[in-house]
Amino acid sequence: MKHIERVTIDLQNISSVVETEDGLRISTQCLYASNSSVCVAVRGGGDEFVISDDGGALGEIRSSGLQQQPTDRQISSLIKNLGLKVKDGVIYSPRVSLEAIPFASIIVANAAKTVADWGLDHLRFAVPRNFRRDLTELLQRHFHDNMKDDQPVVGASNKPHRFGHVIYLENQKRLLIDPVINDSSSINSRVVANLDVKMTHNPLIEQIIIYDDRMEWTSSDLKLLQVGATIVPFSTVGEEIQRLAA
Repeated sequence: MKHIERVTIDLQNISSVVETEDGLRISTQCLYASNSSVCVAVRGGGDEFVISDDGGALGEIRSSGLQQQPTDRQISSLIKNLGLKVKDGVIYSPRVSLEAIPFASIIVANAAKTVADWGLDHLRFAVPRNFRRDLTELLQRHFHDNMKDDQPVVGASNKPHRFGHVIYLENQKRLLIDPVINDSSSINSRVVANLDVKMTHNPLIEQIIIYDDRMEWTSSDLKLLQVGATIVPFSTVGEEIQRLAA
């Protein structure tokens, strides 16, 4: 039995499992404050696997516009009783067996949520509003019945990429709406994901990247984002999406 089949069976009541280039991606029912699912990555082989949040907790904190990030020491103090480790902000488990993947995934997911919640409570905000939450609320007002959040889309490399929001239009068309924050890792990851999907040349897919123009952006970062997809500032996103969805 393949790893994805085994893990999917064990987790079928609490999460979804997607096979990636280097392992599995598990989307749990554990939620961040923004209501997005906590996802973990599973990597390894044989009977030794490591579960990681892939920096998801820090990404959640950054997406809220926080000026500071928790240090590894701070994160370690929050998760030490769970038997987990941290390096460069990434939370990960010790090596576990195939049978232990479901349990370890839940532990890592809850640890990521704990760290993200702590960051939101204890660190200072650079902007007064939560960009991702504001975008989600705006989209739900207009496209609630036709929209799904945190959806996987397969690119030309056959690798699935997660997109913040997907609006399902007539004639099987999909509008991929991808929020990006003013952070180099977020910018790079969204460019890579969008470019890979763009290279499929699928006429039924339209892509836009949304950036928060309440913050300062360099022209070079905006030009880089344009390589991946059409970019739209948050201040005009409502009008632009309604035009594309018409």
